[in-house]
Amino acid sequence: MLLMFGLALVLNVHTAAASNVTTVDTTPMVTAIDPVNKAVVLNNKVIKVKFNVPIKYGNKLIQLKAVKTGKIKPTKNTINCDTLRIYPTSKLTKGVKYQILMNSGSVEDLYGNGMNIFSTSFTVSPITLTQMKDGLKRAQKFYNKNHRLPNYVHYGTKKIHIAVFLQIIGYQGMKIKGFSGVRPVYITSDNINNPTIDNARINSIVTVLRSIGINAYNMGLGPNTHIKVLQSSSVACNALVVNIYGGADAGVIYEMGSSWYKTLKSGKKVFTIFWPPAKVITGLAFLERAHDDNYDPPSFTGLANPDQYLKNNGYSYLYSDVLSKIVSPIFKQSTT
Repeated sequence: MLLMFGLALVLNVHTAAASNVTTVDTTPMVTAIDPVNKAVVLNNKVIKVKFNVPIKYGNKLIQLKAVKTGKIKPTKNTINCDTLRIYPTSKLTKGVKYQILMNSGSVEDLYGNGMNIFSTSFTVSPITLTQMKDGLKRAQKFYNKNHRLPNYVHYGTKKIHIAVFLQIIGYQGMKIKGFSGVRPVYITSDNINNPTIDNARINSIVTVLRSIGINAYNMGLGPNTHIKVLQSSSVACNALVVNIYGGADAGVIYEMGSSWYKTLKSGKKVFTIFWPPAKVITGLAFLERAHDDNYDPPSFTGLANPDQYLKNNGYSYLYSDVLSKIVSPIFKQSTT
């Protein structure tokens, strides 16, 4: 009787345990990837993709391809617990941007649940590690002597914009000693042409700045945006604020020298771009009060030597309507 009771008890326990077994319903998700999205890497880089759970191969639809040409780069892939490693079978091409594309179900968790589609990209450095170290040595020497960054780092006939160079070496853990870093850039504009054209102008500048590793933002249009951006809690305390004006307003320039404005500006830096047909203030003896100035007292008739006034109050400005000539001065302002 005791034997039969014990056997029945064991059977009941096993039956109960079996009835409590449920299929784990999870989707493998990428939790970390090396290189990170938009990184600049050396041409022998091994890609590591870490998931939230242990994984196994699914349909294996994993591709590494050149973004511009779409050409697939052959790889050898391995899985160890929760990590996928992607080994290019030959060195990556310098200067080329690559995309890693992992299609739905390319890997699965141990219960057969497939991952969702995942994509990321990186760019291969156009220069070697040895060249980076050589360029850094020369850039450091220039910085120590001139207390500013060079505009370019040269390699024979090839030249690399300093912003791009800083981005390249930064991913290898290198930096110029004494250089505090790049200020984030916030751009505003007058109503110059129309909202479509004016926003497109700002967005074009933002796109170029971001392509060389600078955090840049469109802060909008209108006559008061140059003040609102300084008041915004979302703007970094060390920001470079770039204001684009379609006209040279004596009142606005005079305001920039006031203690009220400088207190509002605090640790931020302000750079002014005068966009044609704005009046050229360089060498101008007197800038008359703007016809739409409804904020200054009647006694204010204009500003003498507006260019010197800006300079004496610590501001720089640029007169240009050529986008390609605007980006470099903005970068220079953001790094000094």
